[in-house]
Amino acid sequence: MVKVFKREAGKERVLRSYNELLGRWATEFRELDIETEYGSTHCITAGDEGNPPLLLLHGVGDNSAVMWMLNMQELSRHFYCIAVDTIGGPGKSIPNANFSKRTFSQVDWITAVADGLGIGKFHLAGVSNGAYMAFNYATCLPERVDGVVCMEGGMITAPVKAMIQTLMMMFPEILVPTRNNLLKVTRKLSSPNSGLFDKHPEVAEHLVLLMKHHNQQAMFVHQLQLYDKEKAVAIRDKLYFLVGDYKLGHKKDFLEILKDGDFRYKVIGDAGHGVNHEQPEIINREIISFLQEQETQV
Repeated sequence: MVKVFKREAGKERVLRSYNELLGRWATEFRELDIETEYGSTHCITAGDEGNPPLLLLHGVGDNSAVMWMLNMQELSRHFYCIAVDTIGGPGKSIPNANFSKRTFSQVDWITAVADGLGIGKFHLAGVSNGAYMAFNYATCLPERVDGVVCMEGGMITAPVKAMIQTLMMMFPEILVPTRNNLLKVTRKLSSPNSGLFDKHPEVAEHLVLLMKHHNQQAMFVHQLQLYDKEKAVAIRDKLYFLVGDYKLGHKKDFLEILKDGDFRYKVIGDAGHGVNHEQPEIINREIISFLQEQETQV
């Protein structure tokens, strides 16, 4: 069985903080668990169930409580939002023995979650690894997806290079993972012009807990699928990419792929890797506008 947290005491601290962050969501929500072949998947729903469904996917070292804290209130006015705790990630989802490299299928898992919620077609939005999951799912099962918004991620062409670039941004602080050093890491990934952690220090504190206590190896079960241009171009009109302008030079390869495929994208000013946290009003507006546009085309 895959161990999601390094120790039980750390898990308890993370989940306590998780619940405290939910208290800051400023909107009504419901927590529920969907049983799948790979274990129990925790979801947080908000908004009218009669609205178009929107599955929200967070990044590798995040969970739904922190990822969508600054977005859920506005997004849930327009969509039936389902924030999914990635199985293997530091949230409330609980994998079982089938969650292994040999048996796990990320696409089948997302389908099982949607089916468990009684949802046929839906929108997808994700940040970082969540953007990759949204993009990959849409290329594999385009018939289940109406519109997809990928923030700070999407297609994967050179996973090792991308991982090294991310790690280099965390050096040297990540070598000595004290609380203060980990706080510095969170700031290095965000635009200094966004003022995110001055406005919302609780976000940084929660991310530090995740870095300290999550067993990152649990996410290695999620095997990456490399970019297939032909499959992506076939659903080009369903895709929209949002990229933060902070350290844009590190993203030149990704931008070249977007340009080469003639994909729709926008660079967001004064934002880094946590683009939806750093510029929530702009991101909310972009997501709502694009997905509502997709609704008119269905």
